[in-house]
Amino acid sequence: MGITIKELSELSGYSTATISRVISGRGNVKKETKEAIEKLLVEYNYRTNAVELRQKKTDGRSVMIIVGDLDNWYYMEIIRVMNRYILEQDLIPVITYSDNRIDLEEKYVRMALLKRYAGILFMNVRGSDRLREILETNRCPAVFLNRGLKQSSFDTVCNDNYHGGYQATSYLISRGHKRIGHLTGSQYSNAAVERKRGYEDAMHDCGLVVTENSILPGDLNYKSGYQCGEEIVKSGRDFTALFCGNYQMMEGVLDAFADYGVQVPEDISVVCFDETPTTKRKGITTVCADPGKVGMTAVKLLVDRMKDGEKAPSAVYIETKMRLRESVKDLKR
Repeated sequence: MGITIKELSELSGYSTATISRVISGRGNVKKETKEAIEKLLVEYNYRTNAVELRQKKTDGRSVMIIVGDLDNWYYMEIIRVMNRYILEQDLIPVITYSDNRIDLEEKYVRMALLKRYAGILFMNVRGSDRLREILETNRCPAVFLNRGLKQSSFDTVCNDNYHGGYQATSYLISRGHKRIGHLTGSQYSNAAVERKRGYEDAMHDCGLVVTENSILPGDLNYKSGYQCGEEIVKSGRDFTALFCGNYQMMEGVLDAFADYGVQVPEDISVVCFDETPTTKRKGITTVCADPGKVGMTAVKLLVDRMKDGEKAPSAVYIETKMRLRESVKDLKR
């Protein structure tokens, strides 16, 4: 339950009559006062401001895209597709960058609510209980890509990360590899957790052992990939193959291998989650979903949600596919 008019009056110092006039849109209120009260209504989740404010004046054309990560080419391709498809729907995309900061995510959401945007697309955001509360209280149409909010009731779209992890590992096993390592992402990333779970299940289903030395914890960035590549070489881990959880970590691993004279695939085979121009140029076998399909599905879900805010939320998992290249050695030959 959000704040009441009386509680907001006591908190802010504005009279209940002034706050009521802002909500109803009747009567004269100075512009500065009106804007300040509207901001407080959103910030403190006034319990009916979602309906009253949005019905009073709704910007039915603007859609905000909040992006948490600009370093991943694959995600940028999804954003490009969303931007294009939003324009095709006669809507206006507004792209913001949060740098994975929860405070900025909440700030942008409040801005979208104050300006009465038609909806919000979240791309790789961290999320928070407070963010979920703001969105749910204000009944704002929203779709989350790649990461959702726990225990929330919002539409989500992402790679089938579990299946992709299972696919990549199964492919390596089918080429005769048994000592397969996995460079995983942060435990706070649901995508990374699901890819790791797919790797583990594929190994177990084929009777292969996964130990604490089989999995290297990374942080989904180049630096952690390089450090893990060094660790593999210096610790003498006898992997014949490595499944990298994303392409940034893969680039770090490959550079570390090159610096230490380790050759791919002669010394170790590599498969990467994410398809990028880099993976294609370097001949890396990959697994991922079509970014165009991910982006278009997300926008379609948002448009449907804008039309019908009462329908049950959807969780859509886009099928992953392998791109086979030269980075995997066939040990069965």
